[in-house]
Amino acid sequence: MSVVYHELLPESYLIILAPTQQGQLETALAHQLKCAQRSGKAAVWVDCGMLQSLSAEAARLLWRLHHCLREQRAELVLVHVPEPVKKVLLAQEAGPALSIVPTLLDAARQAHWHQWRYHQHLA
Repeated sequence: MSVVYHELLPESYLIILAPTQQGQLETALAHQLKCAQRSGKAAVWVDCGMLQSLSAEAARLLWRLHHCLREQRAELVLVHVPEPVKKVLLAQEAGPALSIVPTLLDAARQAHWHQWRYHQHLA
């Protein structure tokens, strides 16, 4: 798997993953996840729609980002996650649940809800 696309959006950082040879994804994914974490965005969206599988190491990288973003009051949102990929992610489960949504539109809606709740908490 490899990162085929990434973009800094107004409120989020989008990463789209695609299949590749074993071992290459983890290196590219680790780099992009570090960039996403440093972006300062309220959400990182990872589109898994082109994947048929996910290595345990890639799942651990996503869980690590999930925890780091929570500490920064941001969130990781996984989008278009096929069942085999979801099974690998859930097998690695460590702590608060990952946010998995069916579409990018749902990710955007969730981001707006998250921001609204955060601002209500501050008020």
